[in-house]
Amino acid sequence: MAETTSIFPALPGSEQVICSLFEGDYHFGLAALINSLVRNGFSGLLWIGYRGDLPSWISQLAQREDGLFQVENALLGFEKVTGTRHFGQYKPEFLSSVIDRGIARKHIWYIDPDITIRCEWNFYERWVRYGVCLCQDFAMSAMSSRHPFRCEWADMARAAGWGEPVQQQERYYNSGFLGLDVAHVVFLQKWIAAVRLANSNGVAPGDFQKRRRPQLFSTIDQDTMNIATMYSAVPLSTMGPEAMGFEGNGFTMFHAVSKPKAWRRKFISSALRGIPPSYPEKHFLECAKGPIQPFSRSRLARLRLGAGIAILMTRFYRKG
Repeated sequence: MAETTSIFPALPGSEQVICSLFEGDYHFGLAALINSLVRNGFSGLLWIGYRGDLPSWISQLAQREDGLFQVENALLGFEKVTGTRHFGQYKPEFLSSVIDRGIARKHIWYIDPDITIRCEWNFYERWVRYGVCLCQDFAMSAMSSRHPFRCEWADMARAAGWGEPVQQQERYYNSGFLGLDVAHVVFLQKWIAAVRLANSNGVAPGDFQKRRRPQLFSTIDQDTMNIATMYSAVPLSTMGPEAMGFEGNGFTMFHAVSKPKAWRRKFISSALRGIPPSYPEKHFLECAKGPIQPFSRSRLARLRLGAGIAILMTRFYRKG
């Protein structure tokens, strides 16, 4: 079981809290996420769980007497997470603990550190008034209420004494983002229960992707979150795959799900294989400069130059 150690033990709490979890070099993505948030007017508390070391870029930020870091009009705090449970499985537990400790007093969001925000934060504050905010996935975006996976999940839940699903779902949602009113914490509690249900059916706490489909649990955080949508009697307010930039006409965010991540990608090498920089990667490079600068000027310049050359190269040749 994961545990957290806050380096800010006595917080008064905030009405608007955004959470994320990172380890290793995902701090580059976290920096771009934070830059994108403050650029678009977020002024609440950013509460970050991490393993390993704190990012070196926090030395760029002013630290207040209470230990929080100032990032323009937002505040930034960290707490260390111990244990071996994969962060994908730990998301609902982390969010629930932030609510239970009074750190989030009104609204709470979770955003993966490979996401950047594209529109004014005011939109998200309006959105969360209508229920748990979710975005449809792209790989399995439509999952009917009688999909065999849902039927098997329901059989598993019945065997555990859960009874019948309380909501019929026709879509499958991505777990990289969600938002909710703290009054809807039951959604997180049911997600935690779904994670434990998966654990009791062969999913190890350290697993992220158990195996490819047709395994009943493939991407653990998403499958268990989608079980929670079936068994939580709370309103959901959902958007399609465009919300994460998986399809055109989106305006809310970019979710860079491809690998390698933008901060690791060799853009020119990828272009030689016919793979151009994606919109999420280009937006990441835009957001890598701001109040937090995770790269040196020379490294960021090289990344942007490589992406620019790759864009020109792939005008003439693309994979497929």
